[in-house]
Amino acid sequence: MSKKDEVISIDKVIHDLDRSNNYFLNIFSSKGLEAGILRLKEGDKDIQAPHSIDEIYFVVEGKGSLEIEGEINAVKSGDFIYVPANSHHKFTLDSNSKSLLVIYFFGS
Repeated sequence: MSKKDEVISIDKVIHDLDRSNNYFLNIFSSKGLEAGILRLKEGDKDIQAPHSIDEIYFVVEGKGSLEIEGEINAVKSGDFIYVPANSHHKFTLDSNSKSLLVIYFFGS
């Protein structure tokens, strides 16, 4: 990783996400750490599968819910969420929000 890659603008990440035609984008990866961004818009479905490592999510904007192993948790801007390894989980956008923007972190 070069010096210029140590600081990544959220505006650039969102721009890259818009160009990706996907609802998530990995933005950083190194030995032992991965980070990315996930955004649900109206009509989008979160189809992620369980991951083999623990995850931390941070809700940047919007409101919605995160279902973890069948338990539904309301989430909103400013929330941190821990999801244990191998847990079935998915985000859902709140009907009153235009989007749900979440940053994720994986450690190995």
